[in-house]
Amino acid sequence: MDLKTRGVRIVISVPDGGTAAGVARGTANGRLAVLGGISSLGTAGVVRPFSTASWRAGVERAVAVMAAREERTLVLCAGSGTEKGARRLLPQLPEVCFVEAGDFTGAALRGAVEHGVTQVVFVGTAGRLARLASGVLTTHYTRSKADTDLLAEITRTMGGPDELAARVAEAGAVPHAYELWEGAGLLGRAGRELCRRVAEVVERLTTEAGRTIAAQVVLVDPTGQRMIAMYGRLSR
Repeated sequence: MDLKTRGVRIVISVPDGGTAAGVARGTANGRLAVLGGISSLGTAGVVRPFSTASWRAGVERAVAVMAAREERTLVLCAGSGTEKGARRLLPQLPEVCFVEAGDFTGAALRGAVEHGVTQVVFVGTAGRLARLASGVLTTHYTRSKADTDLLAEITRTMGGPDELAARVAEAGAVPHAYELWEGAGLLGRAGRELCRRVAEVVERLTTEAGRTIAAQVVLVDPTGQRMIAMYGRLSR
């Protein structure tokens, strides 16, 4: 066949790529307003945003799409594990409300202020919450260090003995401090105080960005599946 005169029409498709139960269902496309199918890239068809700029842009886009859908409750999760736990806590909210913010809590909060979000729910493990309570918005462990002195202060505030507070301050990592609280029977009280301090930080930062957004904070266990403590009222 003479391709110069006849040409060839080529159609590339993905079986079940655009159905509600198909391949697209397992991607974040719907939350980014990419509807009706998936993008075909490489051999797996999966894009992982290894650059910080692309990940941050994805978070900002997800918040904007949520707001464009006229949803006003933003649920921020560190990753897929905490998102699963968050969706069990808030089953009435649509999928678009749940955003895996990763290390970009600050970008997500600025987007929430810009797009008129009225409530932010942050669901995280003790390590993430400890960094946020210290006012650190870039929460990756390689870029920030959780303040165990802050956790020791919380220990004392919640009635823990000085000996326990000293051990918490000397803990090499937040999971160790978490275990110390748990072993001392202080996890519920100390966890709630940690959540309260994170809520204060979130509300202060959104106020500085232009508008105060009500914050609810949930501490989950290291698996991200079980709620340990909460501060603020969750929307139902």
